[in-house]
Amino acid sequence: MKVLEACQEFPNRYYPQLGTFIKQSIDSIANQGVDVTVISPKPFVLPFSAFPYHNFFKLPRIEHTEKYDLHYPRYIYAVPKKYFYPVTGISYSHFVSEYAIKNIKPEPDLIHAHFSYPDGYGMMKLAKKWKVPLVISALGTIERKVAYEGSYTSKQIIEAMNFADRVLSVSEDLKLHIINLGINEDKVHVVPNGVDTGKFKPAGKAHARNLLNLPQEKNIVLFVGALRKIKGVDYLIEAAKNFVNTNTDLFMVGRDDGLRKNLEKRAHELKIADCIKFTGPVNHEYIPLWISASDILVLPSLSEGRPNVVLEALACEVPVVATDVGGIPELMVDGETGYLVPAKSPEELSRKINKLLEDKSRRENMGKLGRKSVIQRGLTWEAHAKKTVDIYSELLEKFSE
Repeated sequence: MKVLEACQEFPNRYYPQLGTFIKQSIDSIANQGVDVTVISPKPFVLPFSAFPYHNFFKLPRIEHTEKYDLHYPRYIYAVPKKYFYPVTGISYSHFVSEYAIKNIKPEPDLIHAHFSYPDGYGMMKLAKKWKVPLVISALGTIERKVAYEGSYTSKQIIEAMNFADRVLSVSEDLKLHIINLGINEDKVHVVPNGVDTGKFKPAGKAHARNLLNLPQEKNIVLFVGALRKIKGVDYLIEAAKNFVNTNTDLFMVGRDDGLRKNLEKRAHELKIADCIKFTGPVNHEYIPLWISASDILVLPSLSEGRPNVVLEALACEVPVVATDVGGIPELMVDGETGYLVPAKSPEELSRKINKLLEDKSRRENMGKLGRKSVIQRGLTWEAHAKKTVDIYSELLEKFSE
């Protein structure tokens, strides 16, 4: 079985933090014996440091890895996104199809796009040309938010999912949103992401803090993710005024999507700037250490699919305080492996964080229950891959009839 896995957000040597969970998904599929080729389109960029993601310019057209060939065709990513995002999908479709027709040999048996937009929309042309099935992964915000905006991009997203032969939803909650968009329920399958419980496991708090040069004596509340509005980080800063102090720091680990200056300014206004540490992006290989070093993981998102960082924290025996949105309640047991709080509620967020900070034995018990829950429910990448490959096989059997 030859499968072309398409995802514009995929880690590379210059930006290793991009789409790490997509790589884990594709690696796990390759480990099932699937003959995988990865295509990760990148925008045309100018090679000047003033431009975002300027290092894309340095990426080769193809890299050969141990598990698969990795292609980096270029396309036009139209900005400002607010006005020109529909052009991005059209550009992706044109440039990436031209590249793939010339350079992907032999043709695959199936295409799997790991975001509904621009990847899913951009891959329709190739699926038609090669007469192969198209599978699209639905991961959250695009299908729960952008697809409902009534914009031209919304129409492109819905068109792609209607065209696809299968849509893989990461959660039951997201599946309902997709069906509500008019997508045929029969082709929407729930395939949760997983976690590598061998990599994400307790590393020992003191040991992890020593390796990361973090204070041994303080409480550490950890946020891992991009600094963007949808992640609710502005509400987290508001909540922090009620839980950070001389004994507790908040670490914000992740890339800046344009909010860091405003968040730092607000922290100064609240006189808590000394207790909030912005690390910037870190290599995904270090995330297990960061989680093990923390006392609590917090995720204040306004919208989510099924966030892997929650699974990763639970696997490391760290309790989670997260908003009750999207597929998060499917991952946690409120009051047992952490706490669920309403979105946009800094008061409730800080109240539950303080409840955990005040009770070390509660944190430890919740952490142990969290890891046990992940293992018992089989929320692993191997299980994710087996479900995905079963869907590939079933589709190919239908196409060969």
